[in-house]
Amino acid sequence: MSNIKVIKSIRAKTGLSFKDIKKAVEKLNTSDEDKIIKHLREQGSLKMEKRQDRQTSEGFIFTYVHEGRVGVMLEIRSETDFVSRGEAFQQLGKDVALHIAAMQPKFIKAEEMDAEFVKKEMEIAKVLLEKEGKPAEIIDKILTGKERKLAEEVCLLEQSFLKDTKITVEQYLMQVSQTAGEKLEITRFTTYTL
Repeated sequence: MSNIKVIKSIRAKTGLSFKDIKKAVEKLNTSDEDKIIKHLREQGSLKMEKRQDRQTSEGFIFTYVHEGRVGVMLEIRSETDFVSRGEAFQQLGKDVALHIAAMQPKFIKAEEMDAEFVKKEMEIAKVLLEKEGKPAEIIDKILTGKERKLAEEVCLLEQSFLKDTKITVEQYLMQVSQTAGEKLEITRFTTYTL
């Protein structure tokens, strides 16, 4: 496969800039897309760490209503108004609002999970495990795994993205952030259901 085809294919998958992908292809001297994407993600994560202390003072509020029965309001912040009006940012907002309506997350990220909610869910899981006859020393290990799994189920950024289940919502957010060249942040959402 020629370099141009590889670059176009990776660009379609990741949304990263042509220039960044071309540099990675030339540096690695390979057409293995997985290796190139891994390298780009590693480079991108370094860039994202540099952006984490930036202020997100602009943004947009998105809404989505599904058949008049489920409604979502979502706030996504960016560093500049220019980015928040851009096509990629607007598509991000629409996609994430749709995802929220379908998957019904309760929190944005694992660190925000309510301690009472987690405690209650773990107590229920413990009772079920005891009824199954699991030994006490194994129950604690299972509960640790269940707590991690709970975060994947109820935290927006941890969930598999509705439109591409190979990535999480956080990874999708990072892809758009990489394309925009700015820190993007999902700051809050509200879901209304009948």
